Amino acid sequence: MFIEVQHWSGAGNRFVIIDDRQKRIEQPWNALVPSLCQRKELPDAEGVLVLLQLDRENASCNYQFYNPDSSTGVMCGNGARCAVQYAVITENFDGKKVQLILNQRPYTAQVTGDDRVALRLPLYKELRLIDSWTYVNVGSHHVVIDARDLVQSIDDFHHFDLIQFAKENLDFYRTKTGIPNLNLNFAYPVPDQSLVHLRTYENGVFDETQACGTGAVSTAIAFWTRNIIRNAKIQLNPTSQRVLIVHLEIDEQKNISGMILEGDARQDAPPGQFDPSTMKYQ
Repeated sequence: MFIEVQHWSGAGNRFVIIDDRQKRIEQPWNALVPSLCQRKELPDAEGVLVLLQLDRENASCNYQFYNPDSSTGVMCGNGARCAVQYAVITENFDGKKVQLILNQRPYTAQVTGDDRVALRLPLYKELRLIDSWTYVNVGSHHVVIDARDLVQSIDDFHHFDLIQFAKENLDFYRTKTGIPNLNLNFAYPVPDQSLVHLRTYENGVFDETQACGTGAVSTAIAFWTRNIIRNAKIQLNPTSQRVLIVHLEIDEQKNISGMILEGDARQDAPPGQFDPSTMKYQ
């Protein structure tokens, strides 16, 4: 039996979506996921979203998310936005208020326009200002580095060898935070424009990705907290150049009380078929 696979992208973050509501797929997902991410004629996917339940009447959907190495349990902001858009299109329901369960955790989201989804996240779980860099836990673990500490210009930022830097320095950040599964965000702010250029090395992918939703949120939190950017609406320009917007909700004490991640979420290639007997796409 072939598995039908949908190919989606959130701000350049690439995912495959599989509808398993009928529970027809017998193989364990941790065995399938690495091969599902190695797409035949497309760039490798950076995660797999498995649709478990969809309720049109209540505008709700339930997914499990896996990294390419089959690890699971973490939040994926861009994957969550793709999951919402796919559910709305699949059952043609109202996208004004969607209830999403992702890896057993609840979120709410709204389709804000053509191919755009805004996802509300719970308040971050932990924030640490360590020297000139920041650790943030938003359901996945992120280190945010101000690129201006390492490069002289935006041109240097784009040419910086982030993969080599991650290989040489991730263990340092892991030791400092006590967190093994860290994502590394290299961020170049333009404060007077409330804009941040962002590159992310993702755990579970073990490579630089085209975008990272939770990385964008973590970076916005870090730069607001450090008084680098004071506008609560922050644009983040990832490697894909498909801009994400983070809306920070600020209370009367000028503290962050909530976060919304907004950006595009769309199907970026026709559906494909995957053969679990050969572990290859047709």
